[in-house]
Amino acid sequence: MKKLLIVITITFLSVSFGFAQEQDSYKTVASTFQKYFNNGDVEGIYNMFDENFKQVLTLEKTKAYFNDHINMDALGKIKSIVYKDTVRTAHNYTVTFENGVYNAFFMLGDGNKLQSFQMDQITNKQ
Repeated sequence: MKKLLIVITITFLSVSFGFAQEQDSYKTVASTFQKYFNNGDVEGIYNMFDENFKQVLTLEKTKAYFNDHINMDALGKIKSIVYKDTVRTAHNYTVTFENGVYNAFFMLGDGNKLQSFQMDQITNKQ
């Protein structure tokens, strides 16, 4: 019984620590997103979406989202993307721009394509 309890405890801790860390696939997606954003390549970001997400957020809507809602030009370049936590299978990040800080939510699907994506403003630098 004691051995079983130890095995269960070790398994639980291994699973818990595994989910609390940023996965390599998400690191790659966050890095790629930063590269495309800093180059002003909205089409590159759009190409990171899976096919279902592309049907919801067309290229035209994606351009409008980044130009009007996010206001890429006013925010400037991304200085850092820092992993915060994992919610279910999605990852939350703090994205620091030259002129503001946002929360970013990335959910990956098949082929490490973005199944869902969202950015919300935390602060603007004055």
